[in-house]
Amino acid sequence: MRGNVLLDRTAFRLVAATIRKPDEATVARVAAEVAEAEALFQARGWIDDPASYHVTPPALDGLRTRTRANGNIRYTALSWPDEYVVRPEEPGASRFATYHENRIARAAVLEHRDGDRPWLVCLHGFGMGSPTMDLRAFRALHLHRDLGLNVAFLTLPLHGRRRPPGVRMAALPSFDLLDDVHGLAQAVWDARQLLEYVRTRTALPVGVMGLSLGGYVSALLASLDDVHAAVLLVPAVDLSSLMEEGGERVRHNVDPELFAKAAAVLRVVSPLALTPRVPRDRCLIVAATLDQFARPTTQAEALWRHWGEPALHWYHGGHIGFQRNKGVQPAVDAALRRFGLVQSAGPGSPSATHAEMISSQATTNPETLGNPA
Repeated sequence: MRGNVLLDRTAFRLVAATIRKPDEATVARVAAEVAEAEALFQARGWIDDPASYHVTPPALDGLRTRTRANGNIRYTALSWPDEYVVRPEEPGASRFATYHENRIARAAVLEHRDGDRPWLVCLHGFGMGSPTMDLRAFRALHLHRDLGLNVAFLTLPLHGRRRPPGVRMAALPSFDLLDDVHGLAQAVWDARQLLEYVRTRTALPVGVMGLSLGGYVSALLASLDDVHAAVLLVPAVDLSSLMEEGGERVRHNVDPELFAKAAAVLRVVSPLALTPRVPRDRCLIVAATLDQFARPTTQAEALWRHWGEPALHWYHGGHIGFQRNKGVQPAVDAALRRFGLVQSAGPGSPSATHAEMISSQATTNPETLGNPA
């Protein structure tokens, strides 16, 4: 456990070190944009009805496919022109349009050739967005070969090859709060396009699985699209709380009222302000008791309560260490079977009975654990 905490704290410091302290001019600009956005969003009714802020995207067009390999994993790289455009009257629209690398949507796909299979769309965490990281973080070969799934890995906006020049890890989320709103709205747009593309290739269920920031986008998807099932791994779901809890590097020259005002604007991209459309019995939330990045009381547990208390799997460890916990993967596998995404146990995977037993033992009401944070 000491190693888990140390790993989280070290990673947190590395991420914090990449955050530039905003100067007074930037703080003033962001504050002005938030005030303008709050007035506009209130007038349009988006704060009271966040779902109305989002527009259903058209089918993706101009798709390009290329065969690629990463180590021993062969996959198909997809790319297509990203047609998401911020409404011109929204603050920050002209700035967001200058992120030219972000105008190409990207995904990596592992698809079986021997008949139709269920699909799982995976959404990565902050600072990820490359096949090298994403395929391994989600254990792509296990999902594809052992469980028999077709799997798609979307690169989120402002990540990976979609990052603006000079950005070390990722530009979403950032202190530019309107960029956060637009980036998350674009992430939902891109994911819905990918989901619709996948649905044209199968008559079987299509689920989503998100890690950390990807859990945030997956929670939004589950409230705006008819996904078959949702698996959220150590999800972040409340950007306002994340900024309050992790913004020490910028808070010294920022009026605390700015974050309070931003909370109203961020409602349009908040899973906690939207009503889930995915059935409760087809949801799984995985939370870490020692999470230093997305504290479970304000993130995973808050979503669990908002979603009507679906299955919640606790593991004793940190945010980064979920892959090293022996109980997480069996719990996820068992959930995928319960949700109808995995038809039977594949070679090399734990039997459905054994995995479901592990899941039932580890899926616990947080009330019985006390305060995990």
